[in-house]
Amino acid sequence: MTEWSRVTRAVYRVRQHYRYSYNGPVWDIKQRLIMIPRAQDGDQRVLQHDLAIRGNEGDVDLTWIGDGFGNRIANVSVPRVAHAVDFEATFEVERDAAKSGARRSAPWKTDGLRSRYLRPTALTAPDEHLRDAAHEIFRSSDDPHERAERAHNWASGSITYQYGVTGYTTPAAMALHFEKGVCQDFAHILLALLRLLDIPCRYVSGHMLGEGAPHAWVEALLEDAALPGEVEIIAYDPTHHRRTRLDYITVATGRDFADVTPTSGTYGGPALGKLASTKVAEVVELSTPTAQSVA
Repeated sequence: MTEWSRVTRAVYRVRQHYRYSYNGPVWDIKQRLIMIPRAQDGDQRVLQHDLAIRGNEGDVDLTWIGDGFGNRIANVSVPRVAHAVDFEATFEVERDAAKSGARRSAPWKTDGLRSRYLRPTALTAPDEHLRDAAHEIFRSSDDPHERAERAHNWASGSITYQYGVTGYTTPAAMALHFEKGVCQDFAHILLALLRLLDIPCRYVSGHMLGEGAPHAWVEALLEDAALPGEVEIIAYDPTHHRRTRLDYITVATGRDFADVTPTSGTYGGPALGKLASTKVAEVVELSTPTAQSVA
């Protein structure tokens, strides 16, 4: 069992595979993929990456762009597929605790992102239950850091983890009604609370070692009055009720899941399709202090 509090540097290799299978030929496939992280994100650095596309008939058109949140987007056009098309992303990332200072410059304050990170979305629109919870948290403390912590505690205990009850389009209020959900539901509930508390925050899509599917968590963006232009980023994982550690790998950030959907697209033809996916995340290198350096 790795003691993540002692890890100082780690390199991970991630392979994520999506296969779309059809019961007949399809054509004019347009796919938007968010599977590979941006080059640099805080203490995380991409060392290498590749995107393989298989099963296509004809030349594939692949274009890399950045979105309004700084994510790396692959736009793919496939002329024709007979039976199935595979999208497989592989990448290696390094995380270095020595570079993991929580404070970063805050260009989002001037480019409109602050207001976007504060506005509710379709997936984080609050109901009376969430408003009442936010009101109690607001009254309990004047400190934004303490409010964020209490919002995290509330969201972590608000539902029980259970797969199959909710879906990717389930709003936070509906997950609360069901009292069950998965990581994106925990994240959407926390986002809704933080925004009611006037704390800018963003949804994080990524991976955590030991899980067979992508994971989701939340970053609260707390301004520091003593350091104008800088923001303290605190990453909460309400699913596991803890702050994130060095074994978390960020792929993309946005206002909610809809901004960072890993795969989405359209195709032509009457055939029906189904999606299957696999993911493997493994440690390539791991560094911890030596006994001599600790002494």
